[in-house]
Amino acid sequence: MKTVTVDDYNRVRIPDAKPRQKFSYESLGDGRVIRLALLKEREVPLVKARKFNDRWMGAKGLKPDRRAIVNSIREDRER
Repeated sequence: MKTVTVDDYNRVRIPDAKPRQKFSYESLGDGRVIRLALLKEREVPLVKARKFNDRWMGAKGLKPDRRAIVNSIREDRER
């Protein structure tokens, strides 16, 4: 087990971490950290809006499904 120390600016140095990496953590009510997980950024496709018949539309042939949007938001919140 390795020991880490918090400095005056509430920073903790993790020896195996690389610069700019982001982590999520969960702690118990008594202050003990129980999980530290590395967050990985996902590639999100960029869809440019276009104007068609005075309406703004997304990518051609792309029809958003309400259930798919709700499920995607739920998955993001649970992570």
